[in-house]
Amino acid sequence: MKNTLLRSYVLISTFSVLGYLTTYANSPTYPSSAATDVQAADSVKLYPEEQQRSDLLKDSKIIFTGGDATRAPRDSALSLMSRFYDDQFRHSQDPEAPMFTFMSNDADIAMGIGANLVLSGWFNWNGYIPGGDFSPYNIQIPRSPENNKSLDGGASGTNLFFSVLGTNEKLGNYRVFVQGKFNGYSHKGFKLSKAWVQIRDFTAGLATTTFSDPASEPDVLDPAGANGVVSKSNLLLRYLKTFKGKWSVAGSVEWPSSQPDVSGADVNKCLDYVPDIAAFGQYQWNRGLSHVRLAGIMRTMAYRNLINGTTKHVTGWGALLGSTVKAGRNVTFYAQASVGQGITAYTGDLSNGDYDLLATPGKNGCLYAPTTLGATFGVKYFWMNNLTSTVALGTLRTYAKDGTNDDTYKYGQYLAANLIYNITPRMQIGMEYEAGKRMNFNGTHGNANRLQAVFVASF
Repeated sequence: MKNTLLRSYVLISTFSVLGYLTTYANSPTYPSSAATDVQAADSVKLYPEEQQRSDLLKDSKIIFTGGDATRAPRDSALSLMSRFYDDQFRHSQDPEAPMFTFMSNDADIAMGIGANLVLSGWFNWNGYIPGGDFSPYNIQIPRSPENNKSLDGGASGTNLFFSVLGTNEKLGNYRVFVQGKFNGYSHKGFKLSKAWVQIRDFTAGLATTTFSDPASEPDVLDPAGANGVVSKSNLLLRYLKTFKGKWSVAGSVEWPSSQPDVSGADVNKCLDYVPDIAAFGQYQWNRGLSHVRLAGIMRTMAYRNLINGTTKHVTGWGALLGSTVKAGRNVTFYAQASVGQGITAYTGDLSNGDYDLLATPGKNGCLYAPTTLGATFGVKYFWMNNLTSTVALGTLRTYAKDGTNDDTYKYGQYLAANLIYNITPRMQIGMEYEAGKRMNFNGTHGNANRLQAVFVASF
């Protein structure tokens, strides 16, 4: 009964958010750009999010290069730096603009090196999830008395980044971004997470997949986020164009990385050789702080049937609807829903396993792409410009065929509620409660609860 109520609440809340589109789509709109967001005219009252970014830029230290040549006005320098936030794939946990920036005297090029220090500690009870990521997929089943309570912590999520912003007569606006995180081996090793270059409307490199909508993910402290979101970084080539500050379209060719279940002795995984094709369309308003996005993906996965010695191909597809809606000054709603077949490598929870293709019951040597459905809903409230709370609900379900393995993931549920306080524009503390549940196809299940404290400093 509780499971049914939770799923119903998530779905009803999602449709409620989409209903706000009718009301707020007709509110006054302004040109959407990074410069507008952080440097709105005095006659425009800033939203709390915009005020936070404005404070961050004012706190930045600009080091001009070029000797005694005439320097550009600081407003021009801040306008260039504000493009750091001009990102359709920016996530709430992404680093802020660097504190120290080297800039040419004419404000045509800027280079910044920054870091986010993330220190967290957590207490688990009534179930166990290892590591700093609270992923229901990893809940221990059955529960072990030895692991029923645990206290742990670490600096996982701490990252270093390098950013170059510039304007060139031939290239136009361009940007280079490289980021690495300390969440590799044992959540301590350094691992490259992003490395891309953007020239005008083209992006190439390791970047967030076009089949995603990070801005519609609730603002939680948990590094993994709600289990129902779509989140992945791919090596890609993308074209993204924004029209009149309101409409955006994008398409990309992305290097594939499928995750089929080939644990049986009668199948082998083939190397991926067909690129994934992703695209999205988006409408935005409220100076870019509200939007609705529809994204899709097509992919082809191959495996080897060892019984008859043939290579088989399975087509996967996915659709995503995401939205963020500002309801007045202090409330923001988030909603994201996805459905597809063979796309679990892109989903937050199931990306931990091999679920893109599963063994076909009763047919040795055959695999199929199961249907998955994910949904996430969240609401954020600004008590003050520097004090916020977010509540997030998520669910992810696999619709596998009858006869599938008993320990196969059937569904997972997620809840998070937090309180975050910005001590300074570049320093914050937060406390978050997280709860999760995993259900397998044979009815076995596990629960977990966590209380987490986080300190973040941005440089």
